[in-house]
Amino acid sequence: MLMPLSSDPAARARQLANLKPENSTKHGARSEALIQAESSEYVAELQRSYPAEGEVWVRLQARRMAKLARLAVYLEGRPSEVLNLRQGKLNPAMAEEESLTRALLADLERAEQRKKDAGGKPAAGLEALRAKGAQIISEREANGGD
Repeated sequence: MLMPLSSDPAARARQLANLKPENSTKHGARSEALIQAESSEYVAELQRSYPAEGEVWVRLQARRMAKLARLAVYLEGRPSEVLNLRQGKLNPAMAEEESLTRALLADLERAEQRKKDAGGKPAAGLEALRAKGAQIISEREANGGD
């Protein structure tokens, strides 16, 4: 519902100030254009830190990081994490930030483990995976193809 602008100059100035982007009630974490532009900043950093990870993994983590950055800025500008004090309703952006953070940290932890398993050498991780696969195949063949 749109409200008409006030005829009082001071009130009108306040109304217009509230329309500026920095006073926006939206965080932009669902804006494909914003996320795509901002995630490119994280791609190079992730590729340096996790050289053995594939392009899809890197882009996914970069998108999560861009969304988290937008949500963090939005939530910092909110007066409270609680939207409705009577009902105790929390800001949904907070739950979204928490969910993205958990997913990002879990994926980064698994990537760190893969890096350790590979001894810091990207090719070693792939070779270890191939060796494990070959071992499983040979065990199945030895057991009659179960």
